[in-house]
Amino acid sequence: MARVDPAVVAEIKARLRIEDLVGRYVRLRRVGQRLVGPCPFHQETKPSFSVNPEQGLYYCFGCQAAGDIIEFYRAFHGLDFMDAVVALAEEAGVNLTLASGRAKGSSRKRLLEMQLLAVQAFREALAGSAGTAAREYMEQRGISRAVADAFALGFAPARWDFLWRALRRAGFSAEEAVQGGLVTPTPKGGVYDRFRGRLMFPIWNLTGQVIAFGGRALGEDGGPKYLNSPETPLFTKGDHLYGLFQARRAVGAEGRVLLTEGYVDVLTLHQFGFPASCGVLGTALTPEQVHRLAGFTRHVDLVLDGDAAGRKAACRSAEMLLAQGLSCAVMELPDGEDVDSFLRRYGAAALEDIRTRAVDGVDYCAAWVRAQHHPAEAVAWAVGFLRGIKRLDLQAYFLPRIAGALGLAEQELRQAVASGGGRGAAARTHAPSVTSQRDRELLAVAIWFPQRHKDLEALDFEAALGTERGRALWRKLCGQPAETVLPRLDAGEKAFYVQTQMQATHVDIEASWESVCAWLRRRRQQQTFAEVQSALAAAQQRGDRSEELRLLAILSRLQLQ
Repeated sequence: MARVDPAVVAEIKARLRIEDLVGRYVRLRRVGQRLVGPCPFHQETKPSFSVNPEQGLYYCFGCQAAGDIIEFYRAFHGLDFMDAVVALAEEAGVNLTLASGRAKGSSRKRLLEMQLLAVQAFREALAGSAGTAAREYMEQRGISRAVADAFALGFAPARWDFLWRALRRAGFSAEEAVQGGLVTPTPKGGVYDRFRGRLMFPIWNLTGQVIAFGGRALGEDGGPKYLNSPETPLFTKGDHLYGLFQARRAVGAEGRVLLTEGYVDVLTLHQFGFPASCGVLGTALTPEQVHRLAGFTRHVDLVLDGDAAGRKAACRSAEMLLAQGLSCAVMELPDGEDVDSFLRRYGAAALEDIRTRAVDGVDYCAAWVRAQHHPAEAVAWAVGFLRGIKRLDLQAYFLPRIAGALGLAEQELRQAVASGGGRGAAARTHAPSVTSQRDRELLAVAIWFPQRHKDLEALDFEAALGTERGRALWRKLCGQPAETVLPRLDAGEKAFYVQTQMQATHVDIEASWESVCAWLRRRRQQQTFAEVQSALAAAQQRGDRSEELRLLAILSRLQLQ
């Protein structure tokens, strides 16, 4: 996965003002040193959204959305970090350089040019004599010409070098073609086309660029029915959704998205008048895909296959959506039907009727768990689901609903969630403990002084943190350039990071640094003292007089410090 040079991010921030960018989408007014307005990330009219031009940061006091100019652009448009950097670098006139971890490699621009050339070659093949079988398959499946054009469908002929010849003529090297995921290397140093004899589905990012392909086999060559591009500097499996680029405006207008599975299912939904539709790319729904959807809508309608596997996938997808704070509903298709077959058999009105009767995601999951598991497993599922929700307000909202749906005692479920299933862990639903407050104080210093992380490491900083969440955040911060920290953080960490940065102008951060370092030194001294005392007791027990005297001398020195 390509990484961005931190200097590029710093230069973008130097050339573009966050208040100008945010002001394109949010009506801001000045209040002191800040600019405020209604938050663009959740439905409201009050000015809970705050922009700090001096620090280049924003924060919403309602939904806790937080970040810098790149994070705002990414979240508002539903992009990944790389795509947001590319778009803003182009706007700012910054030369984008990548660090992919390879000694050699193609620029992002070259890789995108290869994908575009492949789209054109596959579309020409589909229209020509070689594409007869593919056109017959599309006609058999009922894929209209308009939809095929909108999604740029193509055909990869059953030849070993159809695309490779086109790439080579255009001046691309074998190494570039392999890096772009379009050809496969041979043990003898040659290459051959990855996609052969397949109907081709280009996969687009949200800036309208083709970054990968999916291919549906039309013959019996022994390969998989569907084949996707491998992971490349442009494409990470599980990050993207098929058809979201084409659906993005309709999703924004409708305020919801219809999520399905296969490529053809997505095409059929668009063809039958459901333009706010997209699909996962042959895998289970991922947190990255949920995050991408959340950039456009807060509600997802799931319509998966009407078999046991489809119902299980719907439950898992609903869990993930709910845990990330989105609402969802599950559209239940008849047994044996998928979206494509149902629409062609019964029509759009029938699917819309199913949509109006869709089952709320919480109720669907609870019913599925009740039907599939015995009571002990149902309790374990409820505890696992609730503990997987990072936002405590959402956890508190779902807990009584889950308890009621599963017929569990609410108080007992609350205790099980708080204890981690009886293991005695601190209750996550309680107010922050002294330890968690101490973590906040320690991590604030780490955020304010990124250039002094080595000094903190020397004082055993990570060991001083009392919570695993605090230690996880420190590992994301430690040694990272400030310009590229935010993409590494989850939503809660981003909110804490930005809140802390905004507080920097209201507190004496140098005094905080000295206070934290003094506390860390005292802590280490106390630990050393306890270790020497333990060693002294052991020496006394075994009668080692010389070791006893040596350790007593160390204790005396420690007491004088």
